[in-house]
Amino acid sequence: MRRAGFPVPGLLLAVFALAAQQPEATPVVGWYNGEWQSGIPGLANWYLGPNRFARVYDEFEVPAGGWTVVGVFSDNGLYGFPPVTHAAWEIRRGMRPRHGGKIVAKGVSPATQRPDPSVTPRYPADEAAKHFRIQVGGLRVTLPPGRYWLSVAPVGNGQSYISATRGTNAVGAPLSTALVGKSGGKSFSPAGQQSSKGEAGTGRHFAQGVIAAK
Repeated sequence: MRRAGFPVPGLLLAVFALAAQQPEATPVVGWYNGEWQSGIPGLANWYLGPNRFARVYDEFEVPAGGWTVVGVFSDNGLYGFPPVTHAAWEIRRGMRPRHGGKIVAKGVSPATQRPDPSVTPRYPADEAAKHFRIQVGGLRVTLPPGRYWLSVAPVGNGQSYISATRGTNAVGAPLSTALVGKSGGKSFSPAGQQSSKGEAGTGRHFAQGVIAAK
């Protein structure tokens, strides 16, 4: 006779076997604002420390069921910028002009620098050589359903400009106009007020994305 309240050993084995059969969620791009659009100037996007930075925040939506964020990235034009080994990233909620909302998660983490996959096959080699995807992996950030803001800025001293986009090959729809934060972090202004106008228009949305295990 077994003692009440303790599971049968065979039942435990069955539970463990069932758990082992459950596949792990495959990480996918849950949100991506879209590819670099030529003719629209990018905005400064870099980080040197808590009081020395220029950062761009784009809004995204987590659907019902929530996400576990395992990576974040941004596409940037780098000019005289040292090889990127780290990036500063933040996820916030409740941002609006002149208000930074609440930080949900952040870090200065190891990052990879590789050619921007949307630029390399489509543009001349001299142009493609300036554009890179800066990606942070190894994260484990749980986000309930709702709207959030993301910033991914390469760490280094040089000229780095996040790529403006019109949503080509985006995953999910662009939401609010991006917000720009500069050294001090006390003021967040709409990207349209900071951008200069190019041949194809003014930047309001920028190439950033979230990799999630759904």
